[in-house]
Amino acid sequence: MTLTVNTNVASLNAQKYIGQTQEHLSKTLNRLSSGLRINEAKDDAAGLAISEGLVSQIRGMKAGARNGNDGISLIQTAEGAMNQTLGLLQRMRELAVQASSETYETANLANSDAEFQRLKEEIDRVAATAEFNNITLLNGGTISIQIGAENTANDRLTITLTDTDTTALTINASDLTTNANAQTALDALNTAIATVTTGMATLGANHSNLEAAVNGNVDRISRLEDAKSRIKDTDYAEESSNLAKFQILQQSGVAMLAQANSSSQVVLRLLQG
Repeated sequence: MTLTVNTNVASLNAQKYIGQTQEHLSKTLNRLSSGLRINEAKDDAAGLAISEGLVSQIRGMKAGARNGNDGISLIQTAEGAMNQTLGLLQRMRELAVQASSETYETANLANSDAEFQRLKEEIDRVAATAEFNNITLLNGGTISIQIGAENTANDRLTITLTDTDTTALTINASDLTTNANAQTALDALNTAIATVTTGMATLGANHSNLEAAVNGNVDRISRLEDAKSRIKDTDYAEESSNLAKFQILQQSGVAMLAQANSSSQVVLRLLQG
């Protein structure tokens, strides 16, 4: 073995390996303490890009699920108001059936019509005041719910609303002042009841679609979270093994550095004879 004083190659090599080991040890400790395999782009640039894309998808789907639940709440509010309207229509129909009989005299018809007109006013009041987050629910039209994470038609579901005021239901001019008018009102009420029940059935279908979409989001979120974890999170079994390995390498490196630095003492002893 060549002994030199000016250049201690063994010491330089030992220092280099200690530095490399220290870098690996620092990275391992960082992963163990943070719980993340990727703490900065240099750890895994491609993995970071993929995991951040998954994060965007996950957060978008979580927002979509919240939107879906808001849509379900909106539907439930609309269904409650429509059910109230349906009850009013059923009472109006009952009055119309009674008033259609010629056994009802003028005084009876007047009393029935007074209640009939008040019920119409209540239907209009319900239609005007049924709201969810300042959205009027019983004036017809549609509401788009963003359920997915992207800007495509498949990421949106539509809630179809029904106009249930007396004008839309064509009962605004109905009255029970005569038997004939009551019979005409009965036909109009049958149509109005059918319109409201059809609207409620449509809302029921919208409700089912939203529930399925929310459940689908929850399932996809779970799978995406798992994929993100495999890419970005720390494998504690692997990193614990790495920690033990690098600690041993660090200790052995320090020992070898001390051994390499002692070579100059060997030269000195040789010179001293």
